[in-house]
Parts: sequence; structure tokens; C-alpha cells
Amino acid sequence: MCAKWKGPEPRPYYAKYERLKVENDCGGWFCCYELPGDVTAVCEPQHLQEVNAFLIKGEDRALLLDTGMGICDIEPLIRELWPGELAVINCHRHFDHTGNNWRFGEVYVADVPEALRQAETGCPHEPLTNQTDEDTFLFGYPEGFRPEEYCVRPFRAVPVEDGHVFDLGGREVEVIYTPGHLEDHLMLFDRRGKILFSGDMIYLGAIYVQFDSDVMGRSDIGKYIDSLNKVEEKFPEIKAVYTSHNDFIMPPGCIGTIRDALTVVRDGKAEGVPLHDENTAITTTRLG
Repeated sequence: MCAKWKGPEPRPYYAKYERLKVENDCGGWFCCYELPGDVTAVCEPQHLQEVNAFLIKGEDRALLLDTGMGICDIEPLIRELWPGELAVINCHRHFDHTGNNWRFGEVYVADVPEALRQAETGCPHEPLTNQTDEDTFLFGYPEGFRPEEYCVRPFRAVPVEDGHVFDLGGREVEVIYTPGHLEDHLMLFDRRGKILFSGDMIYLGAIYVQFDSDVMGRSDIGKYIDSLNKVEEKFPEIKAVYTSHNDFIMPPGCIGTIRDALTVVRDGKAEGVPLHDENTAITTTRLG
């Protein structure tokens, strides 16, 4: 058994944001925060992944970026926050972003074979067993959760192309293909608020660039760097980066900071200790 990854107190950065009172939070599993730009963040702070989903609201419809881990049902909460017309999209196919996909009628994904194939098959329990260790849950298992049955169910995927624009009514959100973390990774750019929704490519924490398995996908550090250059060059007007793990908002300068750090690693100029996890087929480097 490993030690808990944090204490029971909330992360300090949550205090910067307005927490919403909601009824369908699954006993406190979900926490909702109102962010600048008419965006609601839905986080799962009781699990090690600490993943964030985002509800981007327009005048006529809303766009939900990711559906969380699927440990608790997120759909009633989303319907409480937005009872109107809704589209759902994934930034990539990892379990912590797609767990509740099957509860929605259809979900947009990048038009790449890996994403479409996983939508058809789902992700079985076996590769996810390390995510159901009780120590990965801050307060133990939520009511009704059966860890031995945890998996990602198949869902109906709708392929979306690079450059596609969702018109939400008075608000346009553009899809940007950004491979690197995985082959199917994409970001969203909110043209009205000048907000970049970065998925797992940019956030405050360990950056994963070494996935190499059929289930977890394959990373590419060169494409990762290219993707960060792409969003900087295409959208120089970015005002804020909304991230899918840990603190919700980072400044635009973080894009260049992560790109430069990855460049050092790619060019063999970083010194560190290689680490390998046999359970997830992840090889990483801890920089000195």
C-alpha cells in the first residue's frame, strides 16, 4: 500500500475560484467552479488523477470538454449546470477523460484510427487496475463504486476535423489537432474569450510524453513540440490556458516554458534518471 498523494484539505489554488453549490455532485465527488469567460470547471479532487472537465457556454448551446473518469455519473450534474443543447468532445482517449462518454448520445473525437477504435472497444478493467487501488482515492471508494468492475465502456464517436468550429451562439470554439501526448490529442480555442483549452499537453505538474502501448497510446516528443509551436503561432492572442489537471488556469507563457523544456529533453541535453512502470508501459525521466 502506498501513502496518500495528499492530505484531506483542498488544494490551495481552489480558493482563487468561485465554487458553485450543486445538487448532483455524487456525494461530493464532483466539485464545480465558475471561471472567467463563462466557463464552468468540473473537477474530481478525490482521485489521484484530479482531472478537470470544462463546460463552455454560449448563448444557444454548450460544449463539454471531456466527461471525467466514469467512477461517478457526471451526466445529471452537467444537465443541472446546462439543461439546453449540448455537444461533447474529448481532448484525447485516456480513461480519465472518457469514462462517462457512454452516458451521452455521441462524443466528438479526433478523426484518427486510434481514437475511433477505442471508442468501439472501450478500455477493459485490466490496464486500469492501478487506478482503482484504494490509496488512489482520498476518502475511500464512493458509494456504489465497484473497483473490480471499473472500465471505460464503448461509446458512439463522431470524428471531428482539425479546424472545425463549434458555433455555440455568440461564441465560436475551434478544434486544433495537437498530437504529442497521444496521437489523437486535440485542444480547443475559444475565439471570444481568447482561451486555449490545453487538455493534457499543458498543466501544472508532471508532463507525460512517453506512452508506448496499444491501450494507453503512443507519445511523440517531436510532435509535442511542434504542436506547442502550432498553437503559439496560430493563436498569438491567447490570454489564458485552461488545463485538464490541477490548477484550472495558467498564463500563456507556460506554453513556451514547456516547449523549451521538452526541446532540451529531445536534444539529449537534460540529465535525469530513467523510470519505468511495468503496469502502464510508461517510461519517464526524472530531471535532476
